[in-house]
Amino acid sequence: MISEIDTAFWPVYTAAAVFAIVYVLVVTEKINGGLAAIIGALALLVLGIVDWNAALSHHIALNTLLLLVGMMITAAAVDRSGIVHFTALRIVQMVSGSLPAVLVVVTLIAALTSAVLGSGPALLLLAPLILRIGRTLRIGPVPFLIMSVIACNLGGMTTLAGSVPNMMIGTAADMDTRNFAAHLLQPALILLVVHVALLMLIFRREMKQGGDRKTELASLDPSSYVTSRTRARLSLGVLVLLIAGLVWHDALNMSSGIVAIAAALLMLGIHVHSGDELRQIRDRMDFKTLGVLVGFYVLAGGLVETGIIGEIAMRLLELTNENKTLTALVLFAVSGLFSAVLDPVPLIAASIPLIQTIGLQMEVVRPADLQGLWWALALGSGIGSSGTLAGSVAGGLAAGLAQKEGYRFSYLSYLVVAFPLTLLALAAGGWYLYTNIL
Repeated sequence: MISEIDTAFWPVYTAAAVFAIVYVLVVTEKINGGLAAIIGALALLVLGIVDWNAALSHHIALNTLLLLVGMMITAAAVDRSGIVHFTALRIVQMVSGSLPAVLVVVTLIAALTSAVLGSGPALLLLAPLILRIGRTLRIGPVPFLIMSVIACNLGGMTTLAGSVPNMMIGTAADMDTRNFAAHLLQPALILLVVHVALLMLIFRREMKQGGDRKTELASLDPSSYVTSRTRARLSLGVLVLLIAGLVWHDALNMSSGIVAIAAALLMLGIHVHSGDELRQIRDRMDFKTLGVLVGFYVLAGGLVETGIIGEIAMRLLELTNENKTLTALVLFAVSGLFSAVLDPVPLIAASIPLIQTIGLQMEVVRPADLQGLWWALALGSGIGSSGTLAGSVAGGLAAGLAQKEGYRFSYLSYLVVAFPLTLLALAAGGWYLYTNIL
């Protein structure tokens, strides 16, 4: 019981109550989530529940913040270069006679873009193009938007920079993009193929409506998205350097966050030559997510310092009889189901110290012995985030952009299609985790 924890009474319940209240405010979006998280964190710091020095030196992962900021700036600059839009539209024009082929192309581009830039930026880049293609072909974009959200989440699961949860896990577990790709690329590809096949079956009537649309698609000019060929080429070069840096940052004796910041500075040098251009980059920054991340690092620190995380870890180990495989499967199921309906960032922020505490209580000496728990957390949150539009940044962006353009793309219309698929994917992912990773 929590009352048995050897600590003062009020800090324990205060830390738990503040964490719960802020969590509810973030997931219900009653107020700005970043602001709520920062206020909650400040409350714990001012009350002395979390030590200021411990928050800055231990609880807040600076590398994750640098990685996130660098990727945000890079994604905003890539948007200005137009290279993603140009490439996507050119490929779509090549397969314009078949809507199933268009769905496959959109899926692959969404997955690849999210693996490089992150799931949120990838969706933000591709959704306007998807809506424009749908309008040109006179078809509803819902099947393509649903698959784009799923593809962005699954593609983002495969790299260090592909999602905020991955950034957090990678920093805590000292993993790089090679680690993520080696363990999660195969299940992501398998699930992508299965999702495309099932969506073609679900939307088979819509897939027959397109006919030959080469004339209509030919009227779209891919080069109109590229404002400067020189900037586009330089941006592509920086992206290649960024990917290489994230893969081999250890060999370069640099952290992944420093690599991302270096790429961001190069992108700023290419694309920012005036105050107006700098403001356009700034406007694309997701300060809410940054606030949520910083705030929940401190809030999770409060759960650690008051002993709550230790108590949960002990109960979990009692439940699983200290079996690491069973513990990993429990973490996978919990992270997958919660990520399907709630923002996964607060969940990951609390899960990281939980896994670290489990390692201490199991007296794990080698970090490799905890790898199964980290992969369970990454795989569960990556698959589960596609369950509802509230489960990922990509989902919320897709809904907002579609409604702004006058298309009906409600949370319910997404839920009835995506949630059953996500449950099937979680079952398959759990089996893959058990047979191939644990």
